[in-house]
Amino acid sequence: MTHQGTKYDQGRKELSINSMYFNRYLLIRYLTAGFFFVNLYWAVLMVNTTGFIKWLPVLLLIVNGAIAVEQVGKYWYRSHDTPVTKWGYWIQFLANIGILMGLATGQATTLFPFFATKGVSYAVIATIIGLLFSLLIERRVWLIAHDRDTYYQRIQAFVSSLN
Repeated sequence: MTHQGTKYDQGRKELSINSMYFNRYLLIRYLTAGFFFVNLYWAVLMVNTTGFIKWLPVLLLIVNGAIAVEQVGKYWYRSHDTPVTKWGYWIQFLANIGILMGLATGQATTLFPFFATKGVSYAVIATIIGLLFSLLIERRVWLIAHDRDTYYQRIQAFVSSLN
């Protein structure tokens, strides 16, 4: 019976460690979901428009989907290498810079034809928030890649407490 209990305890410990490694990416997963739904909403509202700009939210949706797939895979693979997330958020960052430039040059009706003129200030604020979140995620990815995030320190403390 003790052999079974030891096996059970070891399984629980491994599950806890796996969950902790997976939770290193929790902020990234939540913000990716937020970006996904914002871009989905934007894409739906752009369906009846003409021009190439209507494909920007679709491209960002594809990027967010690829990031989500990579993030889900982190449950099974502990590697802290996240190239899709890193490049995906640089694409999101550059898209937001382009949107801000478009808004600054009077292209608001092209980018967001569903907004009234009063809504442009909200678009600027939302885009700046998107820029900041992209930078936050890039910083988080860098910290994880270099094992400098607080989750990693907690994981190490937990693992050392098991021994």
